Amino acid sequence: MTRILHLIVAACLIGAAQTAAAWPTRPVRLVLPGAAGTAPDIMARLLGDKLSRIWGQPVIVENKPGAGGLVGLAAVKSAERDDHMFVFTPASVLTLTPYMYKSSQVDIVRDFQPVALVGISPMMAAVSASSPANTLADVLALARRQPDKFVVSTTFLYSVPNLAADMLSRAAGVPLRAVPFASSSQSISAVVGGDAQMLIDGVPPIEPMIKGGRLKPVVMFSDGRVPNRPDLPAASETYPSLVINGWFAVVAPQGTGKPAIERINRDLATVLAERDVVDKLDTLGVYPKPMSVDEFGSYWRDERTRWEKVLRDVNAQPVQQ
Repeated sequence: MTRILHLIVAACLIGAAQTAAAWPTRPVRLVLPGAAGTAPDIMARLLGDKLSRIWGQPVIVENKPGAGGLVGLAAVKSAERDDHMFVFTPASVLTLTPYMYKSSQVDIVRDFQPVALVGISPMMAAVSASSPANTLADVLALARRQPDKFVVSTTFLYSVPNLAADMLSRAAGVPLRAVPFASSSQSISAVVGGDAQMLIDGVPPIEPMIKGGRLKPVVMFSDGRVPNRPDLPAASETYPSLVINGWFAVVAPQGTGKPAIERINRDLATVLAERDVVDKLDTLGVYPKPMSVDEFGSYWRDERTRWEKVLRDVNAQPVQQ
């Protein structure tokens, strides 16, 4: 009897392994709730190309921007479950959108499940190349001396960079007037043109202006110093709470099979260790941080709770969709 049970268990394990190995059996669709040509789009296509070579199946990236990411998520939720359709998304869709957009079509927390964390992208603060400030302490000293004139430019209201300015102000006890702009280019122009004294944004839009000698970085909002920028201090060295990351992840609609989820998680970790992928992501200010499915689920939950508190602290009002 014991031998029979062992044989049954072994057969089940073999069957599960064969099912996992067989996936995918057709093209995999990776929906990006953002526009073509953006940093997330570049990442999705890079990783999709790598995964397609491993799987022997095309990975098709589909751009579906709008409504804080809800347009793309609604399309995936309403599609037929076939274990071949997933979402590649920036953190804001999974952390800010659930609070800011109250939708009758999509409940992100209820309708989607974790697959894999791809990487983190810390926020950066920079000043004009002509600014007398060279460090975060210098910047805060300027803000203390001229609180009415010191302006921090960010992207749109309640974006991660915009909220980072408020978090910095609270942590340092220094009044900072954050002015949101419609785009990164406008936010950067405000600093270069002298209308703002500092900007906070992700690395990709700032880096070209640093290399071009128009801006200089003063701090990263990272958990310790980041690769390839060892001389740039982290805000968390002075203010431990100021670890402010964007991040990118893959999620799946509820009901997606476990073999597909585990296969994607495992193969993404393999791809994210490849030297050319690490180098390309570094140019986008993204640092690979693969986790298990369960680890990412916990990370997502903690981040969602954290950002909901930040939004409540600034009295952000949800939008009804």
